[in-house]
Amino acid sequence: MRSGMVAIALAVPLSLLSCGSATAGSGGEIAAEPGKVFTLASGDTARLTGAELTVTLTGVGQDSRCPTGVQCVWEGDAVVKVRVTAGTAPPADHELHTSGRFETAITVAGHELQLVDLKPYPRSGAAPSADRYRADFTLTPR
Repeated sequence: MRSGMVAIALAVPLSLLSCGSATAGSGGEIAAEPGKVFTLASGDTARLTGAELTVTLTGVGQDSRCPTGVQCVWEGDAVVKVRVTAGTAPPADHELHTSGRFETAITVAGHELQLVDLKPYPRSGAAPSADRYRADFTLTPR
């Protein structure tokens, strides 16, 4: 009886570690459903369910979005860097933007990868640290 309780006591915390989406910089992999929003932190990868297609968030480049609570003339832009691998093709690096003035989506292997949102938003005088960024995407068959 006692050994069974010990096994349960060890199994519960270990199972909790494997739940949920990957965390920042963990290099974890999550499943992405076609047409549904998925969120990546830097270093995380999403694998499209039913396809040989992965997307890895490699980082966020320049973030010139207008800070919260500040009135700006221009909306600004942030550059989201991704690495896309389709089947046996070599990985390809791409940049997507938060501003509609630039490329917010790409088509790869018959799917559209769309940048939906980037969080957190900058605050006046304080840019978010690289490990805090979370990018929302969709992968939609074309």
